Order: sequence, then C-alpha cells, then structure tokens
Amino acid sequence: MDTSTGPGAYEVPTLAELWTNHRSSANASEAVYLAIRDAIAAGALAAGEHLGEPAISATLGISRTPIREALLRLETEGLVERTAGRRLVVATVSPEEVLDVYAVREVLNGLAARLAAENASTTDLIRLRRLHREMTWAHDDGDIARMARLNFEFHDAVCVASRNAFLLEMLRRAHDTHHRYPGSTFSLPDRAAGSLAEHEEILQAIEARDGRRAEELATAHTGKARTARISMLDGTVEEQNRKASKAETDPRTTADDVGREHSHEAKEARR
Repeated sequence: MDTSTGPGAYEVPTLAELWTNHRSSANASEAVYLAIRDAIAAGALAAGEHLGEPAISATLGISRTPIREALLRLETEGLVERTAGRRLVVATVSPEEVLDVYAVREVLNGLAARLAAENASTTDLIRLRRLHREMTWAHDDGDIARMARLNFEFHDAVCVASRNAFLLEMLRRAHDTHHRYPGSTFSLPDRAAGSLAEHEEILQAIEARDGRRAEELATAHTGKARTARISMLDGTVEEQNRKASKAETDPRTTADDVGREHSHEAKEARR
C-alpha cells in the first residue's frame, strides 16, 4: 500500500514487512500484537479491513493461536472491533473523537514539556537526545512505522522527565486511544521533517530549562499534528460545522443542498 503523495511522503510498509521488526520477540503473541498495531498506525491496515486469522497466518507464516491472542488484545484496546456478523475488522474512528483526543493531548504535552524543563535529570536528557537521534535515522531511512513508534516514545519520555506520575498515566491513556487512528501524519508531505524540527526545538528548550518556551512549543507541535490528522480524514468535523453554519445563516441553503455537496465530494474522493 503506497500513500506517497509528493516530496517528503513515504511508502507505507506492509504487515509482512512490519512483522520482521517484531518476530524475534520471545512471546509470539506479543510480536503479532505489535506488528498489527504498527500496521494500523502506519495505515497498512485500513479502518474496516477484515482481520481473518487464516490470512494473517499465511502472511506471517505462524500458527493461528498467537494471532487469535493478539487480536483479542487489540479488540480489548479498541483497535479492532466486531461487525454484526462477528467478523473482526480494524476499528473505525470518528472525526469527533480525533478532535477530542488531540485537544487533551495539546494540554498534556505542553504541561509535560514545562515540567520536564524544570525536573529532567541528566539521564532523562540523554534518553531524549537518543530517541530524537533514532527518529532522525528512521526518517532518513524512510521508515514511517518506526518514526511513529519513536514519536510516542519521545513524548512518553518527556512526560517521564516531568516527574508527575498522574500526568504520565493520563498521557499514556491518550496515546492508547491515538493508536486506533488509521495511518500516520508522517505520511503527509513534509510533516515528518516538520515534526523532527519541532522536536528539536522542544528538546532545546527543555535542555535550557526554559519551561515556558518548552510548553509553548510542545502545545503548538501537537496542534500542528492535529491539523495534519484532520486533513487525512474525509468529511472532517470542522468542514461539517462550516456547512451546518452555512445552512443556518443562508435560508437558500437547504439540507438537500448540503447533502448534494457531500455526495459530490464523496464522488470526487473516489476518483
């Protein structure tokens, strides 16, 4: 599956390719879980796509038992859901949920960066530099799945450096929800490079013990990620609100008019 759309975009890895990153794990179920989770996050498995045990078994070359265990875990976490016919598919995510979670993440990441600037140890700073360096290498290799994974590790490490256990718990819950979102914003042109540059600025502020600047940068960084995520969704909440507002203020605009506009956009999207 290739979602490259121009300079700075990446080829999305397949489930089989992602499996090679995890198959050496001692626990086969854990390895399958990580591979499928990464595939969902990278967009290799789209929302609504059927996750059949026989097909996955053939793709990964392993027995169905660890696959079944991994799928049950993914279902528990909300990344996978059952249809009316009891088929397991990649869970769908509403635009409203995306906006809600990103709004919370903006506050959490900003606060975590400020507290990290105030409380980070030398070990914390070394770990953050290492993660940033590894994320840069992943970018140079065009490894979007690894970039996405390291991105979460970077923000988690910032929060660990904040020395606030409750904040860390809340951020990890937000990250667990975020893993449900199909694809990665790093697949968009220039977003991966932009995110790395933003991480560098955040890290420099933390190293300089400038809590206010670290908070401002981290909040803005998450806001840019939110905007990028929204652009990946069809019929975003903001666009829906714009059309609803138009219908309320313009008496010549009827519900049928809005419906026809949605229908036209859907046809254009399928071309």
